[in-house]
Amino acid sequence: MPINALIVDGLQENREMLVAMLTGIGVRAVACATGFEALSNNSQQRFDFIMVSRHLEDIGAELFLVRFREHHRIDDALTIMLSNDAAAEVYYEANKAGYKLVFNKKDFPAIKDFILSAVNSRTIDLQAKILYVEDEPHLSQLTSSLLRRYRANVTSVLSLKSAITAFCEEDFDLIITDYYLDDGGTGDDLISFVRGYTDSDKALTPILVVSSEMSQSKRTSFLRNGADDFMIKPYDHDELIARASHLVSHKRIYEQFRKQQQELLKLAMSDQLTGLYNRRSLFDFGPKYISDAARHRYPLSLLVIDVDLFKSVNDNYGHAKGDAVLRKIGAVLQGACRNEDFVARFGGEEFVMLLSHCSLSDAMLKAEVVRKSVAESQPEGLLVTVSTGVAELAADDDLESLFGKADTAVYKAKDRGRNRVEQYAAEEVRDEILLS
Repeated sequence: MPINALIVDGLQENREMLVAMLTGIGVRAVACATGFEALSNNSQQRFDFIMVSRHLEDIGAELFLVRFREHHRIDDALTIMLSNDAAAEVYYEANKAGYKLVFNKKDFPAIKDFILSAVNSRTIDLQAKILYVEDEPHLSQLTSSLLRRYRANVTSVLSLKSAITAFCEEDFDLIITDYYLDDGGTGDDLISFVRGYTDSDKALTPILVVSSEMSQSKRTSFLRNGADDFMIKPYDHDELIARASHLVSHKRIYEQFRKQQQELLKLAMSDQLTGLYNRRSLFDFGPKYISDAARHRYPLSLLVIDVDLFKSVNDNYGHAKGDAVLRKIGAVLQGACRNEDFVARFGGEEFVMLLSHCSLSDAMLKAEVVRKSVAESQPEGLLVTVSTGVAELAADDDLESLFGKADTAVYKAKDRGRNRVEQYAAEEVRDEILLS
């Protein structure tokens, strides 16, 4: 958000020097020679700094501020009177009129240093959801107002019970809590609840503790229990904002890091061509599917799906069209899955589906639906078919043996003419062994 300043001074030299100084530190400056010019030309603009010469040709600095306030919200603006006189009555006069500061109008280094410091403070933009827990209503109102000035979305509560309820219902970027709370609870109680929360991301919400009693042992206790920072009451407002900004920034850096880690993990577990899980994912997640089905005694089936005569697609139409065919088939398989199912590209033109809570007969029906859907989809305008082998988990199966059974059934489907679904049958395998 840009920082804006209004300069009202009758001397052109002063205006030009102030504009140059402010522009040099990144502040947009509007300069007016008279009070009425400023009142008439800037009715819609918001200013962060208002710098007015004590002596104007047309209107006094005190009356100017009264008139300016009638058309502008300037409660958050720093109003500065510029004067050649540093007498005590000038400061009294300025403060009575509503000016917050008085500077010697020729002391440009002092003005620049102050404005630069204020700009650095005002460029803090929290844009954070903050849970503020304070049992003293007046302090709660003042601090909440301060935080909102820096664009924080503040939820203010008085008690431990209310804080816990708010925390469970919403996600916050920061918790600021007093130590002694309205219902007899303490900041330590809130820290313990947050750090022990079941949602691991919410449990890491940064916590800033404020207390009027801050002995060395208590500070150590806060940090050991999981607080990220602490402040002693009464605290400086600028320091509070700086510490809050620091904690929120660290949370966002961590969230960005987590997001990047998740994206890297997704890349490592995904097939780049189809977007399905890859072979590595099957061997990472498959055993859990098997063990859960065995432990809870529900059926689980595995499908091995092989694209028929895929080599001829690549040979006749090129690898780009072959890739497009695989992407389309991957989309068909993904569309046939329930939330609890798992589908992966095993490699080349071979795909695998793990169907949880699915018996052999139901898996055969699902495989037939997939077979028809692939043929009807005609990827890239080509008639493409698949052969599928189906096997149901037996008591002595692991992932490797279950996959082997379904793979055996695929070869049977190929041998019997392709574009068909076959189930694994142990009896047929034994017969083949005897015949050989």
